[in-house]
Amino acid sequence: MTETSPPSEPAQPVTPEHSGTPTPKRTKQAPQKRSLLRRLFGISPWGALKLTGLCILVGFFVMAANFNPASPDANIPAALAAIARQTLAAAGWAARNFWKPALAGATIVLPVWILWRLISLPFRK
Repeated sequence: MTETSPPSEPAQPVTPEHSGTPTPKRTKQAPQKRSLLRRLFGISPWGALKLTGLCILVGFFVMAANFNPASPDANIPAALAAIARQTLAAAGWAARNFWKPALAGATIVLPVWILWRLISLPFRK
């Protein structure tokens, strides 16, 4: 019977970690504080997209109310009331006619969705 010696480890270069001398422990540094402007106006791309969508939505209602801030007889409370009326009218229209766009979209979306589920069935776990 022959004895086999354990495989020798490859030689490692001598670095402070392997030299046997203790290395100073690294301490965690406190995260740097963000500037006031970055904290105030820092926004993610998703946040910017949501803000843009909100601006467009509000602008739609402002334009629907025929509000012109440059007009000398601009009446802010009346403009806000008109915006509120238009918003309620749009919500009422959506409540009364919700089934029409929902049904029109469902005639296209549901068959495509069912077909996709059937095609992807073998690949799902």
